[in-house]
Amino acid sequence: MESFIFDSIFVGIFSCIAMDIWQRFLFLTLSIHPSNWSSAGRWLIMLIDKKIFVNQNLDNEDPIKYELQIGWLFHYCVGICYGFAYYFFLIIFDNSIFFGFIFGLISVVIPWFFFLPVTGKGFMGNKTPNPNLTKLLSTCSHVVLGIFLAVGFSLLGY
Repeated sequence: MESFIFDSIFVGIFSCIAMDIWQRFLFLTLSIHPSNWSSAGRWLIMLIDKKIFVNQNLDNEDPIKYELQIGWLFHYCVGICYGFAYYFFLIIFDNSIFFGFIFGLISVVIPWFFFLPVTGKGFMGNKTPNPNLTKLLSTCSHVVLGIFLAVGFSLLGY
């Protein structure tokens, strides 16, 4: 019973690391900046401290002490949640790279329809300077996440 808890946490962290490496690769090869986790940290801090759920001006708010570190921690906590979600889908579906790919494609609804809107960037990032690039990058990052969820669970024998 406890095995699935450790496995989901491990694989969630593993897949987040893979996504972060993917984003660094894009930066080194194409000069595309990786996700800015300080905005995630700022959003979470403002949610907890000021009860602000939707913040249309998040990028214009004054920086908050430790927002970057809290953003990174939040990013990995979300990755762990994806690890648990993927594990529970393995009750129904067989683990495979293809299933990881599909899971990653489906998981992009979280940033598109939740996180980007509540941080003032619009549905599917339509209020960002380059909405199509935002959609493409979030999709690719989540596909990498999904594939490495599959790889991680496969390495653990699932």
